[in-house]
Amino acid sequence: METALEVNKKQHILDNYNKAKKELIAKHYAGESALTIVKELSDLTDQTIKEFARISFPNLNEISIIVLGGYGRRELCFKSDIDISIVYDTEDIESLKVGIENFYYCLLDLKCDIGFSPRNIKTFLDLSKEDLTVATALLQGRFLCGNEDIYKTLSEKFKKLIRSKRKAYIEATLKARKVRYSNTGSSIYLMEPHVKEGEGGLRDFHEVFWIAKVLDDVNDYRYFVEKNIILEEEYIELMNAYDFLLRIRNQMHLLCNKKCDVLTFALQEEVAKKIGYAPENADYEALRDSVERMMKLYYLNARSINNITNRILKNLTESESPYEEYIPIDDVFIRTSSEIDVLNSKKFEKEPEKNILKAFKYFKKYGLNFSSNLEYLLRKNERFLKGKKLSDDLKEIVREIFSSINNLPKTLKRMQDFYVLDDLIPEFGFQRCHFQYDHYHKYTTDAHAIKALEELENLPKIDSFQKIKIFEIYKEIQRKDLLIWAIFLHDIGKGHKADHSVLGAEMARDILDRFGYPLKDIETVSFLVRHHLDMAHISQRRNLHEPRVIEDFVKVIKNKELLNMLTVLTWCDANAVGSGAWNDWKFALLMELYNKASEYLESSSIEDLEAQIQKRFEDKKRKLLELLTLELSKEKAEFHLNRLSDYYILSTPLQDIVKHIKLEDKLIEENLTLTTTFEKNIGAGYSDVVIAVKNIENPLLIITGILTYLNINILTVYSFERKDGIYLIETQISTSSLEAIDEQKFEKFLNLLLKVVNGEEKFENLTRKRDRGFRASTVPPPTFVKIDNEMSENYTIFDISGEDRVGLLFDIIKIFSKYDLYVHMVKASTQGLRVRDAFYIRTKNKEKVYDKELLEKVQNEILELLKNG
Repeated sequence: METALEVNKKQHILDNYNKAKKELIAKHYAGESALTIVKELSDLTDQTIKEFARISFPNLNEISIIVLGGYGRRELCFKSDIDISIVYDTEDIESLKVGIENFYYCLLDLKCDIGFSPRNIKTFLDLSKEDLTVATALLQGRFLCGNEDIYKTLSEKFKKLIRSKRKAYIEATLKARKVRYSNTGSSIYLMEPHVKEGEGGLRDFHEVFWIAKVLDDVNDYRYFVEKNIILEEEYIELMNAYDFLLRIRNQMHLLCNKKCDVLTFALQEEVAKKIGYAPENADYEALRDSVERMMKLYYLNARSINNITNRILKNLTESESPYEEYIPIDDVFIRTSSEIDVLNSKKFEKEPEKNILKAFKYFKKYGLNFSSNLEYLLRKNERFLKGKKLSDDLKEIVREIFSSINNLPKTLKRMQDFYVLDDLIPEFGFQRCHFQYDHYHKYTTDAHAIKALEELENLPKIDSFQKIKIFEIYKEIQRKDLLIWAIFLHDIGKGHKADHSVLGAEMARDILDRFGYPLKDIETVSFLVRHHLDMAHISQRRNLHEPRVIEDFVKVIKNKELLNMLTVLTWCDANAVGSGAWNDWKFALLMELYNKASEYLESSSIEDLEAQIQKRFEDKKRKLLELLTLELSKEKAEFHLNRLSDYYILSTPLQDIVKHIKLEDKLIEENLTLTTTFEKNIGAGYSDVVIAVKNIENPLLIITGILTYLNINILTVYSFERKDGIYLIETQISTSSLEAIDEQKFEKFLNLLLKVVNGEEKFENLTRKRDRGFRASTVPPPTFVKIDNEMSENYTIFDISGEDRVGLLFDIIKIFSKYDLYVHMVKASTQGLRVRDAFYIRTKNKEKVYDKELLEKVQNEILELLKNG
């Protein structure tokens, strides 16, 4: 039992510890180096634990207190585990129990996670033989206080043990590295990276040190400079990167008041404010810029850690086979079955620029890794390419590298690892680790560009119906090399305060001119970059049944080769964004646009095209009359045909018109208020609902309001008013997680709709106190409302961008209704937390809206809704 004196002593120790720790936190906020902070916190913890030990154990000579893991390395973050082991060599453990118990309770008062293990030497060594975690912890152990001879005995025996098992230890560590990457996302460029365990995280730095320590009892990273494994400037780069990640982690610990290592979106904003990237009162745009700047630095530093430690690992673990055959490639390079090397380093360095590019040409051709020696030469001589005007033979090598897709993505990654890509294309170097704070892209801009090329490379691996169609289109393309450049450069304009498509087109011109491409090729790539978003935007936000939409698109595209290129580029771009960004519904829209544009391009002239459209319209009406006559009767067929507008007939697929008319015929014949059809589309992730209604004012508002009340997500909605006042409304709906709505949920919607229509339930009661859910604690996406009165002949289009939530579409339709504006069609597209919706509207008199004052009022009201909801 503790005496009053001991309690006072312990409190005094804790008070000193807490006071000194607060001073360290203040130094952290003042900008002190993180390496200094973690070492000083380790020293402070050392001092505190020694004092705890003195008041806990009557005789410290009976034990040895050693500290392990990160604390053992003197790299203790603010809320890191404090790993301590009490080692003893006595058989009489009972005499130590009181001291161990008192000591443990002292440690708990530090308010940190404590790793605590009393063990004798034999137990420690036995555990180290089988448990990688115990072996690694002890590898970083250091003596703190007590009997140092006990520690020395343990340390000497452990060194003998680990050296005898070093091959097994290294293999286990490398295997654990792969598992760790898999568990944390297998990419440096995740939008919410794991700072400690992720690829490029702190653990990458630690593992190399552990392996080197097992092989050669290394004390610090300068060893690798002395052994010519890395350059002096790489050592500085590595230590600066490690310091940056430690600083981020320390700040995360302070914000969470516990150990936390995943840099979530919400934490990114707070960390940016706390460590000086953004003022506390920053507005949306300033905060977005600050987070993007901080995260770019994070990825740059994580990449440095990953690249440099991988090269060190390769050097430490590679071994030569006496039976390996060396095959000459040219007078400088040779290859084995596993890697590319150089015959003579001096010969390589006589023409460094040429040999660097040839190294990557051979990397692409043979698919072999570089030897450690070649990696060192590449890193040492890369500076000679910086700012160099390329000769014709160097330009030719670059063009050859980009001439085919085979192994190109992997080659570009390696060129980026050695900064060669940055030297050749500084515009791409500017995008290195550019963070896109949009909750949509899952990769940084540079990683996304290379991922898009991976999608192109993987097209022949036909494992989906989408790939079958895209690969067929790809095979028709004559200049695949120009498509490769367009995919690689499609986002090259990002990161600047300008339209990235327009700026990127100009940059693409400069880049291809730099590498000696003829003007015609330059213009092709520039065109594709300029228009790389067109097909996604038009297919997902415009009415593809409206001839003018297709006509205007074809006037821009001009020929089938460009259409094929743009289609493949659009698919690769969308699939490289990340999981969930692309789906069968979006693909179907893309193919609809592609097929309709192909038909138009096959026409010989505009006059010919217009004649074809008119003929197609007459043929469609005739075919429709035949189908309706078979389904209903000739009299009914003619009756219904006269109810339909030419626009509806022209813009709606034939099978859909028949389905709609049968539904409306039932409504009229049975004198009902509404009729419905429901079809569940599990594969595409939505359900189709068609509703025919009469004698209901603004039925679209009521239907979308009830769907919102039931937390049903609306993907697309069409509303057609017939000449006799009947409305036909078709919508695609899903759950908030983009799964098809089931029959039970639809029945609930239908029952509620009937109650509202029959006056049993007041519509206003459903929408008055609707729970709008929680807003994500993140910087909102770009928010705007644009008006387009040119694209459609019959409708005014409102393009909306803002933060997504269930019910937003209904709230916007409610604003249009307030001003007697009627919504014909909504195309809703979600990009992460961002909505990109297009509303086709017109007046009660079925006219486009030209009243500028009215348009401005509606625009401002929707904008206010998007911002403040």
